[in-house]
Amino acid sequence: MTGAFALVAFQTFWNRLVARVRKLRQPRYLAGGIAAALYFWFVIFRNAHRHGFSSSGGHVLPLQIELMSLVVLTIMILAWALPADTGGLDFTEAEVAFLFPAPLSRRQLLLYKVIRSQPSTLMTALVMSVFALHGNFAGLWFAFSTLGIYFMLVSLGRARLRLAGINVIWRIAGVILMLAALSYAATLSFPSMPADFLSLNGAQPSSALHAGWVGALLLVPRLFVTAVFPPDVRSFALSAAALFALAAVFFLGAIRLNVSFEEASVAVSRRKAARRNRLIGRRSGTHVMFQRIGPPFRLAESGPAETAIVWKNVIALLRISLAWVVILTVVLVVAVIAGIAWPVPQTRVSFAFLLAALAGVFPLIGPNIFTNDLRLDLSRIEVLKSYPIAGDRLVAAEIAAPLAVISLFEIAFLGAASMLVNLVGAPVRMQLLANPQFIVVALLFAVPVCALQLLIRNAVPVVFPGWATRPREDPRGFLMVGQRLVIMAGNLFVLFGALLPAAVVFAPSLWLAMHFFSGSPGLMAVATLPAIALIVVEVWMGTQMLGSQFERLDISADLDTIAV
Repeated sequence: MTGAFALVAFQTFWNRLVARVRKLRQPRYLAGGIAAALYFWFVIFRNAHRHGFSSSGGHVLPLQIELMSLVVLTIMILAWALPADTGGLDFTEAEVAFLFPAPLSRRQLLLYKVIRSQPSTLMTALVMSVFALHGNFAGLWFAFSTLGIYFMLVSLGRARLRLAGINVIWRIAGVILMLAALSYAATLSFPSMPADFLSLNGAQPSSALHAGWVGALLLVPRLFVTAVFPPDVRSFALSAAALFALAAVFFLGAIRLNVSFEEASVAVSRRKAARRNRLIGRRSGTHVMFQRIGPPFRLAESGPAETAIVWKNVIALLRISLAWVVILTVVLVVAVIAGIAWPVPQTRVSFAFLLAALAGVFPLIGPNIFTNDLRLDLSRIEVLKSYPIAGDRLVAAEIAAPLAVISLFEIAFLGAASMLVNLVGAPVRMQLLANPQFIVVALLFAVPVCALQLLIRNAVPVVFPGWATRPREDPRGFLMVGQRLVIMAGNLFVLFGALLPAAVVFAPSLWLAMHFFSGSPGLMAVATLPAIALIVVEVWMGTQMLGSQFERLDISADLDTIAV
């Protein structure tokens, strides 16, 4: 049976890996894979030879090993205080359907659970040993595998304690007492420790950590740390052998508990599937966080179709992104109240700088937060194309709701920052924020730039619908990181190209304004209005182009790509 379990576990892992490699035949996954490979090469692997991949994980002082052992011990103790006490283990829906009705004992189910976790444990150990540049791959594998079996034992142990009448309150109290006793024993040992314990410069660990109750409790956690950071090959071999024996003891202990975990595992599987569906719903915009929020206003029986689209997107924003609206509003209100109530000028300047920084980056991050536009409606594009509305007007109506919200926050951030700066007498380094002309010009720039950003974001589902959709079986991890990098680079490139003409126009406008309107209140308006007008024209032209592309979109040809 062990061979069959190993075949299923590793064959499943291999099939998943092959499926992701086959995804590279599609251009969007191939481009994402290349981008992710280049990113990781330049960020991590390009300088790897300077650090080296030591099999021992690098030089770690003995005192550091003792401190890490204390951390591992704390984690192992805190696991008993977790509230879950049903004994349910994490099985997939397919595993529940095929394994639980089969003639398998609980021992065999636990053995399958251990073997099934080995591929993911191997990948985790590999990633950490490569990216951290300090870990030992084999040691990480032994340590993570043993900890996984220990946490399985703890999960079943909590269920057994519940059957014995020891609920979560008693378990938390016991964990607190145990940690308090450990802290007390360590405190009694502090007077005998050398001074280099705090500086971590000593080559030898303190004898106090090897004697008494502290030394006995650290014996098992020290095996995990020594396996990951072995000082030599002999120490690694001894630690690995001890961890293997310890894993066997933990597994036998889990079997001896004889807890009925099948029904609880079914519930865990259902909750996991529900969480996954919620995540997929958030990605596609179908998950409603606040279902009871009503529409902002009632639609008339007749009127422009654009009004219905704006109405729909406002409802989507309230039900999907209301949490972000609340968070940003709370940040704004707290910063303003604290800045006004705090009499220290430096504090007011700090809050004003915070709000100004938010105003500076919000045109870039706002379109990513509020996605209630064409990105949300891509899966229902056949309904949009049935509306009696031109493509350019539909695109403008789609971005109207997020643009209004982003612009309101931009106005609030800039206005609050200017108010706080004026309360402290406008320091030299922030005099621009105290100038009403600068605030007006900044707002005139911010709204078209936000509209430009939203157009760029909405151009992806219209021009490249395959890149904008995320099917349920869409791969995560490496390829998804690459896709996001490609999309981000494309957005920045297009934004730079769109703002470059405005920057070119701004230079002569500034020269003319300084030459003919020097000292006049209209200096900044004359210098910036041509550039702002050019950005507005670009937004209008982009709306026309996206509208034409939307009208040319063939539903019958792209339905398989667009469907989620």
